Amino acid sequence: MINITPLALTQLTGFLKDIKAAPCVRVHQIPVSCGGGDGQLVLSVDKTLESDFSTKAGDLTLVMGKSLMDLTGDVTIDFKDNGQDSGFVVESEKELPRDEGGCDGCSGCFY
Repeated sequence: MINITPLALTQLTGFLKDIKAAPCVRVHQIPVSCGGGDGQLVLSVDKTLESDFSTKAGDLTLVMGKSLMDLTGDVTIDFKDNGQDSGFVVESEKELPRDEGGCDGCSGCFY
């Protein structure tokens, strides 16, 4: 299940209207770095695919790949208003699987 707080729903709906984007938002995972890590859940404007779980919240459609949802469990989208450090926060019920990754010569890692 994808949950969204009332504040996050208001902020996200307003943002999408401001940029004139379709009201469909995807939750997906990106790795933290090329050296591996727990990754993080992020939001992007997208469309619904056959392989997605989707739900409606107000005027928004929230989507997430079913295979990712199996790994995360329930997901909650919130909006934190901490002045300069404000933004959307996406949290999962389960700990995200660790991506062991590895460096392949980009020289961007500092361990």
